[in-house]
Amino acid sequence: MKTAVFALVLMPLICGADAPILPTAEGTTWNYELSQERPSESLDLTEPNIEEHFAVSYRLGAKEKIDNKDLRRLEIYRGDMLDSIDLIAVEEHGIVCPARTDSKGAIAKLIPPQMMLRTPLKKGTHWNFDGTIGDTKVNQRYEVAGEEDVNVPAGKFHAWRIHCEQTLPAPATIDRWFVSGTGFVRVETRVKGPSGGVLQKSSLTLKEPPKVAAAPQRNPKPSPEKLAAGVSSEPAGEFKTDLKTNAPAIYTRWRGHGLTDRAKIRAVFIAENVADVSADYQIDEASTVAPSPDSNGTFTLAQPEGGWALGNYRVEFFVNDAPAQTVKFKISK
Repeated sequence: MKTAVFALVLMPLICGADAPILPTAEGTTWNYELSQERPSESLDLTEPNIEEHFAVSYRLGAKEKIDNKDLRRLEIYRGDMLDSIDLIAVEEHGIVCPARTDSKGAIAKLIPPQMMLRTPLKKGTHWNFDGTIGDTKVNQRYEVAGEEDVNVPAGKFHAWRIHCEQTLPAPATIDRWFVSGTGFVRVETRVKGPSGGVLQKSSLTLKEPPKVAAAPQRNPKPSPEKLAAGVSSEPAGEFKTDLKTNAPAIYTRWRGHGLTDRAKIRAVFIAENVADVSADYQIDEASTVAPSPDSNGTFTLAQPEGGWALGNYRVEFFVNDAPAQTVKFKISK
């Protein structure tokens, strides 16, 4: 349901490319906040509704040829992630959308091409869409309801309100507030259940005036650590950060991730703050060669005579003599 509702909110917005009433410079970007409210899934009917908030951006991109026709790309981002692209065209009586692509580039044809905004804008202007988007049947009735003042984070506007009644793919009402020279500044969507009650409400509000901007860049995923490690008083099982003085040995286990061929793995055991021992005293050192990029192994430090001294310790790991990981632990009674 979330995906379907999100599409319902976005669909009415993909009409902004008509030069007289909307900015058309490549890179023009509209930044919105999408708020969604839906009932709690709890059986307790007194539970408050669940509210979610997302950043949504529309960006006018370059031209793309579909069926030998030049269309403008209207890129729709959720956060920094490309959600879909509407391919739109300016025609004599308004803006139409003949096709849409998903984030992976798969094209869905709109048959017939969907009228997204009919011009000229005046009260009583109406149009319908009875067609398919890919394999999905869509039935919508649009009408320009009149002019209204509306307040959004981007400012106060005098806008045309366009009302839509949708019966397919799910019953819904959609109200959009459009400002010539700016675009859509607000969209309110209510998805209805079989009994007519509201299942979900969505609100899309313009956060700032449109501006030319580069496409959002996804934050790169952090590279996995080349070496993961931990300590324990057992040769297998969970790692620990608190060991006991009577532990027969300290097992320092490591696992590589994409190591270079025959990488050298070195571990240095250090007493950080231990009674009767100078700070950062090196207790021992051990090394080995990883036979494969994802090798794993264990370095073992046997209990000294009289047991382990109380205090804080660490093990510093190196891969080919470059620092890779530090594991800290303490020994207590």
